[in-house]
Amino acid sequence: MNPGKSTGTLSGARSLGMIVLSLLFLCSCASEKVRNPVPPSLRDTAEVAGTRGLRVWGDGHDNALNGDFVQSIRDEPAGSFPRGPNGEIQYSGLALSGGGEHGAFGAGFLEGWSASGTRPKFKVVTGISTGALIAPFALLGPEYDETLKEAYTNTTVDKVLAKKWLAGAYWRESLFDNHPLEKMVREAMSDGVIDAIGKAHRNGQRLFVSTTNFDAQRPVIWNMGAVANSQHPDAYALFRKIIVASTAIPAVFIDVNADGKRYSEMHVDGGTLGQMFFYGSSMDWQAALRDANGGTQPDDQSVLYIIVDGQIAPDYETVRRRLLPITNRTIQTLVKVSAWSALYRMYLHAQIGGYGLKYTALPEDYQPESDEPYDPTEMRRMFEIGQTMAENGESWQSAPPGFRHCGGDK
Repeated sequence: MNPGKSTGTLSGARSLGMIVLSLLFLCSCASEKVRNPVPPSLRDTAEVAGTRGLRVWGDGHDNALNGDFVQSIRDEPAGSFPRGPNGEIQYSGLALSGGGEHGAFGAGFLEGWSASGTRPKFKVVTGISTGALIAPFALLGPEYDETLKEAYTNTTVDKVLAKKWLAGAYWRESLFDNHPLEKMVREAMSDGVIDAIGKAHRNGQRLFVSTTNFDAQRPVIWNMGAVANSQHPDAYALFRKIIVASTAIPAVFIDVNADGKRYSEMHVDGGTLGQMFFYGSSMDWQAALRDANGGTQPDDQSVLYIIVDGQIAPDYETVRRRLLPITNRTIQTLVKVSAWSALYRMYLHAQIGGYGLKYTALPEDYQPESDEPYDPTEMRRMFEIGQTMAENGESWQSAPPGFRHCGGDK
């Protein structure tokens, strides 16, 4: 949840632009706080507290994900994911993007979807940044819609981040403090919520959250149900720390073990490397279905739904010839291009994987009525827009911009 101007972009950029400008005036050779980073040769073997199966790299194939998905199918209670009349697989997946305060749109959309009576039970839910905050409740179902509504219509910027004094930035790695966000996550992700995620995992559902391993410049996919069910000495705290890491501007440090020694990994906002994700090339979807079906390829009619917390289409804005406006616009553009790239990639993987894809986003004609980050009035407005769109049931697109000429949209 990155603070910034409430434009329709996936993440507000005004505050980010100010950070960049501030850093331009700071010495780049400031003293680094002491940490013990993972040596490059051990980056693939480092594990959290020696516990295996909690995470995988998100930028390459991993057989563990195939095995985990097969196991999830075997763990399903009878009737929890009924097949079609001819035995068709009909799983529903949900991917939630980053977008800071624009997560209010996603929260409202989920509530409207529930009210429409068409919201499915999700087999897999993934989230990045603000999407990582929504994802656990989306997986647990409509009974948590009110929790999301409260979080995304009454949040103010001081509940997310606290600014530090610029004068001390020379000795720090960030101009912001995560403590308000940590408090919010601690209150929202109660032990009971985490236990419910663990139970859902044991019943065949999957919740994945992505962070960016900053040292490695690689995405990390965390299996949050496995974290909830793990033997980690402080699984609740680890669960919350991963959520914060996926959402945070300042770095979050996660202790790991490798080759019998303890190290520290630096993780930052998952949106640094992409605004949304699903399995993609990390697993072979059809092979996993075939393995779970005794070697026979089933008829797969699964659908991946994507809620983009922001506008996906380009928006025209006259940019002033000043450093701050140009910096802001540059960051806005980079973030939006990251969203396009992620959407195109997920569309391609859906074509290869043989499942359907539908996405929705803030309308192209949405214009904010406030310039303040995390303005509760503006967030309530976005919540209501999402709610109305979902209730009407006419907002889904089935092909990203640039592919619409093929007749993919509905």
